[in-house]
Amino acid sequence: MGDHMRFSRKVCFLMVISFFFFCAHGFADQFQGAQHVQETVWQSNERALYSGGPFHVTEDILTNLTPKERRWYHRFQEGLPLFDGWKKITQAVVAKFPEQEREGILAAMQALGFKIGYEWSRDNRVRRVSSETLRAWGHDLRKAGSENHVQLANVLYKIDSEVNALLHME
Repeated sequence: MGDHMRFSRKVCFLMVISFFFFCAHGFADQFQGAQHVQETVWQSNERALYSGGPFHVTEDILTNLTPKERRWYHRFQEGLPLFDGWKKITQAVVAKFPEQEREGILAAMQALGFKIGYEWSRDNRVRRVSSETLRAWGHDLRKAGSENHVQLANVLYKIDSEVNALLHME
């Protein structure tokens, strides 16, 4: 297995774990002991990914991409004409959640956006996330966003699972 694949699998594994914990945290308020879950999630994820704040991708993580692929990665994040970038989509999604869940959802969305953007930006011959798949996920997010934040969380989990399957992480 090449270095690029090992790196991708490690990053995806960490992001899957963090996404699962943050989604679980969003629903944990319904159960006794929610505060303990929150503390555990923050303690483990701060060390793994967040270094004191929301997930942030540094340029050195993107060094496995070619310069052209990095430009596409940034276009995915920032947007293109007629296409909202992941940052704008993230803002809209996070705004649908109750205030106390927003920081966790923001981190989960950023991690998911890294996985999707990283894979989508790769050369068409090797990438596993197509533009058609992006459109389908966008449709799912818009539909769920018009319903409620619980449905939106379910769609985010579904998308994350599909990304992981595409990247052979499940």
